[in-house]
Amino acid sequence: MKKTLLLLLLMIALCACLASCGDDEDKDRKNSSGSGTTTVTKAPTPTEAEEEPTPVPTEPVAVTIAFTETWGDLTVGVPEGWTFRKGDAFDDTDTRFCSVKKSDFKYFDLKMENESTATQKYEYNKNTYTNEQKDITVTYGDIAWTGFQYSDGWGGYGFELIATVGDKPVRVSSCGFQFDSEEAKAVLGSLVIR
Repeated sequence: MKKTLLLLLLMIALCACLASCGDDEDKDRKNSSGSGTTTVTKAPTPTEAEEEPTPVPTEPVAVTIAFTETWGDLTVGVPEGWTFRKGDAFDDTDTRFCSVKKSDFKYFDLKMENESTATQKYEYNKNTYTNEQKDITVTYGDIAWTGFQYSDGWGGYGFELIATVGDKPVRVSSCGFQFDSEEAKAVLGSLVIR
């Protein structure tokens, strides 16, 4: 009998606790006079709700070149806090390739391939990276580039550029930057090909 009575009291206490729980977001605990009466306020409709403020555009931050690196026929500036990688993922002694990296996902790969390889890889990438793709022509320093920019679909961009300097074809693959970004202007504007 004691167990039944205890269980009944426990159930009543539980019901009282659940009944006192409610959606406090729609209720004011006290009105402005502090009388203790509860008033119910209506949630604003979407048209009455405040609109999100429009973000204020910020000026692009200039990128400072901290040092230059020469690798093979390429000399390029490396911005402050960035790294320079010689070669590529397969051979770090190959003087035809190098990278200027802000991070593993934001970089500029510079490639001096023969003309047919450069053209073939450029065309392959153009047919692969088609999301929001647009053709571009741009000059950085003394080099006139042609290429395309694309979106990764999550708010990021990349681009591929190709040029011939003298008789040397050069290809740039960039991930994480738009072609007209301050980073692209600084790195590609510093590029010298011997």
